Formats: sequence, C-alpha cells, structure tokens
Amino acid sequence: MTQSTPSRDEIVVQFASQVTSVGGNFASFRGLDAVREYVTKLAGASKSTRIVMYEYALESGLFPSGLDFGGLEIAKKTKLSREQFFEALKTADIGISPVDLAVAEAGTLIIVTSDESERLVTALPRIHVAVLPRSRLVASFRDAPPTISQALSRTGGVAVSLISATSRTSDIAHQLVMGVHGPKALHVCMVDQELS
Repeated sequence: MTQSTPSRDEIVVQFASQVTSVGGNFASFRGLDAVREYVTKLAGASKSTRIVMYEYALESGLFPSGLDFGGLEIAKKTKLSREQFFEALKTADIGISPVDLAVAEAGTLIIVTSDESERLVTALPRIHVAVLPRSRLVASFRDAPPTISQALSRTGGVAVSLISATSRTSDIAHQLVMGVHGPKALHVCMVDQELS
C-alpha cells in the first residue's frame, strides 16, 4: 500500500500544530505588510523598544530602511560596526530573521547564517520572530538536504541552526523554566510572499 503525498494545506496544518504544541506562536499572512503590522503590535504588547535584524532581512525587502515602527529602535547590522551590533544584541527585545527552510513533521525551522552575529539574532533577544515564506516549508527532513545546500550556496552561510521551540530547561528542581538559553517566545510568521 502506497502512502499518499500530503497536500500543501495539510503540510501547513501539521507544521502549525507542531509549532504550537511546544509553546510557539504561529500566524499566516498574505504579504509582508501584514507581518510588519504583526511585529509592531507584538512590540507594543510586550513593551519592546529595540528590534535587531541582519542584512539578509533587509535585502529581502522584509524591513526596508525608513520603515516606521512607531518610535521603536531598529538596530541593523548594515548601519553598525560589528562591536556596536553585538552591543545592540545584548539589549534587544525582538530578533527578526528570515527562515531558509522549515520541516512540518517536527515543526523545525532551519536558518542559515554567515557569521555569529547573525545567528545571535535568533538566540539573544527575548522574542524571536521567524519569517517563513510558505514555499520554503517541506513535509519531512528527507526533503531538506537539497534546499539547505541551495541556501548555503546563496547566502555564503557557515552555520545551520535548527530551531524547534523556545529555549527551555528543567535542570533545576525539575521545574520547567523558559528562556534560559535563548528566547522566551518564538513567533513564526508564514507569508505567501516570497523573499528574494
């Protein structure tokens, strides 16, 4: 008996279920304008004052320069020295990154970065917002290797991060503590629009 191939909608439902089952947040949008509005509302609700992102987020048109976030400070790697960007990361509330690939069966995000400061955008701020183009979602890890190879070639990446949930540990007195080794909250924003 052959197993049927899941539809695109079934893959999205499975991915959303996996993300939310481990405490993540999932939202789907038609375009990037809606993602910007979501981030602005999230920043207000979480009393965030600083957002960090790296070049690829800007080059993709995700958050072009001059975008008004209602007084929020946006730290961009393109505008700061490496040392200044690391300092901005230490006090950032929200880190925004594009996603190179996502795997529905595990709810896992795969993000390729070219240096440590880019990787830390996903790890140091208390909230991580991952922007996932719908076209970059695959059903299983078996489908992932060709896409990862393409992402490494396209971005000149040197690190591949797999993110399946917010940071958590129960090492101390068997009590679950969120955000010990990374963000306390993960927001996955799926978007129909392709990033360049």
